[in-house]
Amino acid sequence: MMNANLALRQKHKVSLWNILIGYLKISLASFGGSLSAWAQLIVVEERKWLTDEEFLSSFALCRILPGPNQVNFAIYVGLRLRGASGALAALSGLIVVPFFIVVTAGIAYFHFQNIQSVVAALKEMSAVAVGMTLGMGVKLSQRYNFTLWTFCLMLTSFFTVGVLRWPLLPVLAVLIPLSVLVCWRNTVKTNTKEKADE
Repeated sequence: MMNANLALRQKHKVSLWNILIGYLKISLASFGGSLSAWAQLIVVEERKWLTDEEFLSSFALCRILPGPNQVNFAIYVGLRLRGASGALAALSGLIVVPFFIVVTAGIAYFHFQNIQSVVAALKEMSAVAVGMTLGMGVKLSQRYNFTLWTFCLMLTSFFTVGVLRWPLLPVLAVLIPLSVLVCWRNTVKTNTKEKADE
């Protein structure tokens, strides 16, 4: 109920202009990669449009839906804050200006791709993007109590998709029900413990 009240208050507070500027900031700051890290930083920490839990659950949902993850997430956040017009504002902020930047950068790259300093700069940008994404994962994981089961599920997901390169959908088809079962089990344990303490 508290989250519903918070969402209702925020829906009326956040203007379309703020949604557009917020997503424009995400798209421009993440040039070169780490879009997820910047989305978490701006949507959760700076603008406080979502909590960490809401960010993780909605971003996980957006990852398994067809289409680009961040486009799905921008539409979700915009819809949640201001409905269809909010989704359009978030999507516009995410793609319009970066589209022109990428086209311009692409033209420049084809003219200067053989210059060693350009190649080196692009490699460094990739390393920074990987570091930011790992940093976001570590920061978010510190706020949760991991059990042995959740840690095993996390490692299984990383190993099957990241190392073995298994297709994502079959892995999710197995791990999502297991994750729900583990979450339900942990919730039941926590509720039982709280009732026993009372």
